Amino acid sequence: MATDQASSAKKGAYRSYLSREGPRALGSKEIPQGAENCLEGLTFVITGVLESMERSESQSLIERYGGKVTGSLSKRTSYVVVGRDAGESKMAKANQLGTKQLDEDGLLDLIRKLPGKTSKYEIEAAKQSQSKPSTAKFKSSPSLAKISQSKMSSAKPAAKKATDEGSSQSLMWVDKYKPQTLKQIIGQTGDKSNARKLMNWLQNWHRNISSGKKPAFNRFSDDGSGFKAALLSGPPGVGKTTTATLVCKEAGFSFVELNASDTRSKRKLKDEVSESLNNHTLVDFFGGQVTPSEGQRHCLVMDEVDGMAGNEDRGGVAELIQLIKNSKIPVICMCNDRNHQKIRSLANHCFDLRFQRPRVEQIKAAMMSVAFKEGLKISPPALQEVIVAANQDVRQIMHNLSMWTSTDRNLSYDQAKSDANKAKKDAHLGPFDVCRQVFAGGERMSVIDKTDLFFQDYSFGPLFVQENYPSCTPFAARGDMRMQMKLLSQAADSIAQGDLVDRQIRSTQNWGLLPTQAIFSTVLPGEAMKGSIGQMIQFPQWLGKNSTRNKNDRTLQELRTHMGLKNPADKHEINMDYLPLLRKALTQPLATRGAEGIGEIIQVMDEYSLTREDFDSLLEVATWPNSKNCMANVDSKVKAAFTRTYNKSVHLTPYATGSSVAKKKRGAGGGEELEEEEGGEVEEEEEEEEDITKDSMIKLKKKPAAKAAKATGKGKAGKSGSKGKLAKKK
Repeated sequence: MATDQASSAKKGAYRSYLSREGPRALGSKEIPQGAENCLEGLTFVITGVLESMERSESQSLIERYGGKVTGSLSKRTSYVVVGRDAGESKMAKANQLGTKQLDEDGLLDLIRKLPGKTSKYEIEAAKQSQSKPSTAKFKSSPSLAKISQSKMSSAKPAAKKATDEGSSQSLMWVDKYKPQTLKQIIGQTGDKSNARKLMNWLQNWHRNISSGKKPAFNRFSDDGSGFKAALLSGPPGVGKTTTATLVCKEAGFSFVELNASDTRSKRKLKDEVSESLNNHTLVDFFGGQVTPSEGQRHCLVMDEVDGMAGNEDRGGVAELIQLIKNSKIPVICMCNDRNHQKIRSLANHCFDLRFQRPRVEQIKAAMMSVAFKEGLKISPPALQEVIVAANQDVRQIMHNLSMWTSTDRNLSYDQAKSDANKAKKDAHLGPFDVCRQVFAGGERMSVIDKTDLFFQDYSFGPLFVQENYPSCTPFAARGDMRMQMKLLSQAADSIAQGDLVDRQIRSTQNWGLLPTQAIFSTVLPGEAMKGSIGQMIQFPQWLGKNSTRNKNDRTLQELRTHMGLKNPADKHEINMDYLPLLRKALTQPLATRGAEGIGEIIQVMDEYSLTREDFDSLLEVATWPNSKNCMANVDSKVKAAFTRTYNKSVHLTPYATGSSVAKKKRGAGGGEELEEEEGGEVEEEEEEEEDITKDSMIKLKKKPAAKAAKATGKGKAGKSGSKGKLAKKK
């Protein structure tokens, strides 16, 4: 009983959650202007509906002054902001932990009264700027040290000149603050980071390859010791190229880099890159470093391999795979789209390292250090808005900060948020993410933003919307089932209108109607069913059903063609009228009489010119979903006997059941020159005489009996004569 009461109470609370209203006095209260970072170090949890602010607005306000908003309560929670219809579980846990509770007015008073603070990110940036930069120490062989020491005096002026140029104002921030060691790469400082894995793989490359080690079966725990190449994949701006170059430098490898600006076709890779894979540097020869156990100390870096497509780079990926198999030096490949079809084949031959976007806190700490060195005054909440808008792309973040502060070194929160929204980076979303955002109830999106969701994939996206809109619980219904059914009907009508527009677009090639289709198939259904999705996003079942429909249509057309002489009906009449009766006539004798009914079935098949393949196709099309399989009760031995009997007998069909492949031979003479010019093979069909006796549609007349007897007598005489000759020889 207690369990049932608790379950009913939860259901009632959920229904009240769905039916609760929004803010009753939206925008009626004045937002105070607090001190900078006044909420620094405080953690908030918001529950219920506030009177004058949406939940997203209150969260943005707290983060504006350095606070942190979480979704669940813990011992580290500083305050609970309580609104109307607050959650029972959160309130019970807040009372249990003794967490301080605030209403909307209390939150505004807290922002108004608390003093400002110096952010921890600013303090850390000041400490880093005061500390001296540490230089990395590399281990090198004595011979290499002698060569570098002999050239030290001549390299000093050039190094000084490069330093002066690097400190100039014209240098971009991306180049000016480029990481010099692996420890300076954001998000790649741990022992299990991809940079450390790549370093271990490169240092042990020659030892592992010479020992003939094979790739491990479990790729997740693999250290890449059995691979000759490594594949670095991830979104732009996460440090893939920087990691590859710094790993090569710290491991003592010289490297050659080829990116998208270079032509990397099959011919170029074969002629140029394949030669460099077996070369030695002059330092190796003069220093005496090349040993059989160590091999060449240089590496090939292939950047943006997912862009090797088109006419210029045709066949480049396939040739790259062959080069990796025969390479004597390590190869590092990089790409953005790991799921590209060409990259999937390449990944099977590479040590797979997948880079993730750094966390916002990691990027914020590094960017605050850069801002302090440049004399830029920006608050951590403002910097967080810039980071989130750039989709955590470090390269774009530095470009944006450099551009926005070229004239004014003071960037306020409101200005940073406004500029970040204008320069928000477009991210490619998958169909599952697009569908989730179409029905998201907590986000405020304009019509243009919702239309952009449609154009992420205008062929695939509407199918996801059509598949998942019935599982949404719209907020506008507020728990009223009649209102929910009304909204569901509106969404269905809109999707139907969008399908009509799509048919018009594809039949008349009028692609200017795509924005109209976006409104009907995505914007209006998403606005009507905006709320919460009660289950995970489902893949469209229409694709599988449409494939089955096309297959059945081809099967019906083939059956109609085979039965055409005896049955003039079209495929629709055959499907509805003939197939149920034929299904019964072709299966009932086997089910009732077993092997004795085989002859009757073959007679029916010959009457309608059906083949053994038509028998299976007919049963497949005529069997409806949830209907009984007629061949389930037939013994397997009877089925095998039916197949053998049908194959042994001769069947006259008014159509060709198969085509004989003519033998081909290579051309000679002028054909060879044509083959060299066009790059193809010139083949000629060998002339063959058709044997009409093999045609099942032609009946040969039997020879007269007298001639047959005469021929038989001659045959016997011949045989006896041959036996006599053999006897004489003996």
